[in-house]
Amino acid sequence: MANTRQLKGRINTAANISKITKAMEMVSASKMRRAQQQAMATRPYTRAIQESLQKVAEFTDSLAHPLLAHHKDGKDILVLFSTDRGLCGGLNTNLFKSTWMWSKEHPDMEVIVIGKKAIAFARKMDFPIAAQFTDLPEKLTAAEILPISTVITEGFLDHRYRSVSLIYMDFINTLTQKVRTTRLLPLSLTDVVGEQLDAHAQAHALYTFEPDASSILNELLPYYLENTLYQTLLEAKASEHSARMVAMKNASDNAKSLVSELKLAFNKSRQAVITNEILDITTATMTVSQ
Repeated sequence: MANTRQLKGRINTAANISKITKAMEMVSASKMRRAQQQAMATRPYTRAIQESLQKVAEFTDSLAHPLLAHHKDGKDILVLFSTDRGLCGGLNTNLFKSTWMWSKEHPDMEVIVIGKKAIAFARKMDFPIAAQFTDLPEKLTAAEILPISTVITEGFLDHRYRSVSLIYMDFINTLTQKVRTTRLLPLSLTDVVGEQLDAHAQAHALYTFEPDASSILNELLPYYLENTLYQTLLEAKASEHSARMVAMKNASDNAKSLVSELKLAFNKSRQAVITNEILDITTATMTVSQ
């Protein structure tokens, strides 16, 4: 009888957990759709900036801008994009594994952490924290990225940072997110525009720049830097909500499966109790009749 009561209590607990995780799944699904739409909508704009940068770079000395210059002073900086909350599967765990591997290759490093989980990880690993940002709004705008961009740009131009790399979860689709590590500074035009430089080398006469290509490049590079950080943050947000929705769906399904198994065990236990009571009554009746 005590076993039956315990099973009934476990059934109620699992059912309540299933309701909670289902509600969290629905909330995450709503946020996921908004984050995915925002990330997908800005990708063409990011590609357009890359193409513009490629066209201007053909006419300028790529080493003339300080954001393109290599120097040996300062530390290697890693910008780690994590989440403020948990319950998103192995997303943060995979990010932190890659961060640990990166730190082994860059012993003279500091981190700029975005998200409370990244802050806790950096403190646990005793990584020097150059800056930290938390509680970013769900509906991101370019204004949210400006403080991060300012810290990175000023540190690099002052030679306090030798290089700046990004590590984040890149959004592929709802079920797939991959850890991506990219170098942000010093900017490499080859990395930005790829092999398209040669493809457009014969199109010089098609473009006229006002006031001149170098001035445009000076304005475009900082803007490209900000846009890259903004797009990275959007990809990280879309990955977070996708991973959390999938994790909550799996948790809800597992809870429902557990409820079914517990109900089966409960019914078997109750059937065994009833059978034993019938046997007791039958035995007592036979004893009396004798």
